[in-house]
Amino acid sequence: MPLSTADVVVLTGTNPAANAEVSETVAAGKGYELLSISISCVQGITQTPQPILVLKDSTGAVIYESFGSTTAQAVSTTCQYTWAPGLTLSGQVGATTNVHATASLPQGLVLLPGYTITTNTIGIGANTDYAAPKLFVARFNV
Repeated sequence: MPLSTADVVVLTGTNPAANAEVSETVAAGKGYELLSISISCVQGITQTPQPILVLKDSTGAVIYESFGSTTAQAVSTTCQYTWAPGLTLSGQVGATTNVHATASLPQGLVLLPGYTITTNTIGIGANTDYAAPKLFVARFNV
């Protein structure tokens, strides 16, 4: 779908509870070309999580997955994880409440109705708390 026929928007997803994964589903009748995904994760004094972004089709089959960083998130930090085409997988850059990590998405990746955008976090625990994800998408009707 060409971008000229789509609305380019930032969608704010659902804020999951602590110790829960991010999970967003593409709405019925819509398609999303993923331009970027950004998720903040606050980590308390225990656990060292390492997020993996997982994209699944409407049957639940994994179509893409990518680590959010080359290293696990340190305790007592807040990290902003961002995935976008052309970004390089990085380690944790920064300290305390100002840590960032980047990773790549395939260029032109289109998710159809019922596809899901989730995390699968190695080392998630009671003190791991994701914020609502921000999805920058070209959204179109299907």
